[in-house]
Amino acid sequence: MSERIDAFVVCAPGLEPLALAEVQRLGVRPARTVKGGIECTVTWPQLWSLHLRSRVATRVLVRVQRFRAESFPALEAGMRHIDWSKWLAADAAVEVQSSCDRGSALYHSGAVAERVATAVGRPEGRGQTVMVRIVDDVVTVSLDASGAGLHRRGWRGASGKAPLRETLAATLVVASGWDPRRPLVDPFCGAGTVAIEAAMIARRMSPGRNRSFAFMEWPTFDERGWARVLRGADDDVIDRCPPIVGSDRDDGAIAAAIANAATAGVGDNVVFERRTISDLMMPPRAGWIVTNPPYGKRVGDDVRDLYDRFGQVLRDRASDWQVALMAPKWTPVRRLGIPLHSALHTTNGGIAVDVLTTLGAETTVSGV
Repeated sequence: MSERIDAFVVCAPGLEPLALAEVQRLGVRPARTVKGGIECTVTWPQLWSLHLRSRVATRVLVRVQRFRAESFPALEAGMRHIDWSKWLAADAAVEVQSSCDRGSALYHSGAVAERVATAVGRPEGRGQTVMVRIVDDVVTVSLDASGAGLHRRGWRGASGKAPLRETLAATLVVASGWDPRRPLVDPFCGAGTVAIEAAMIARRMSPGRNRSFAFMEWPTFDERGWARVLRGADDDVIDRCPPIVGSDRDDGAIAAAIANAATAGVGDNVVFERRTISDLMMPPRAGWIVTNPPYGKRVGDDVRDLYDRFGQVLRDRASDWQVALMAPKWTPVRRLGIPLHSALHTTNGGIAVDVLTTLGAETTVSGV
């Protein structure tokens, strides 16, 4: 269990500082940010803990081998040096994904994938994923340790018109600078993702507790070691949670949010109500309004009137509250009439967005 493994923690663009903070909190050294994620060296328990505890990572890849290849014989020779029995069961179904840059001698990704699949020597199919990337004739062979993307926490059922991924919801909560001892309100809650992720953060609940991962099928997987990691995560959970309220004008969204919160284990910690933005009600103690409001292009509506009404509510009823929202640059956030600063820049469903907060950027993004 003390073996060191090269890993790459994948995250959405712009979230590298948050991903690094998570990795470092687990005691992972060395670790460094690169475009698209974190390069690090981990033990097996740390690899498992990353999957269990990470709130912002997309997935985790294990670097199996790196070598130079300028021809298919060289590629095949490099692949033969990998002991696949360490990583994959003999009957494991394997899917090979490959990418090649045009500056490499091997640039046909389909032909590369065929050679690699033959070298791995496992049945082809969906199950385990081997990833091969060739850049400047250097071949990097990785194995996807996660399986389904880490945003799939295992609790979300029905979703609204434009659901926010759980990883981005957690990012929004963290980047808001929220103090988990203070109330949090999401007035455009949809299926409840932001409020649920906030409740799990406040209660220190591990986001990956209710799902399985690809590494569980590897020959190296240790059930007893995994059980110890689970016990450690469960021992961290607390019952204390501040008031968290989600509201939406859609009855279906509220029903979905209530069901999702129950499945996530925070049904008693979050209140969901059907309300328009003009009827927004907030706890008496000031806290944070954290939300992913509709984007005009995202939902096909003109949202200028909605932002006008939202801004009026913020100025009239929440002047002493902190505000954080996720929005593209073309969203009419200026109509809110409050000062907002960009805490980070990322993408949501292929749309470039900023997390905008009333706090200065230096006081927000500090980890999960």
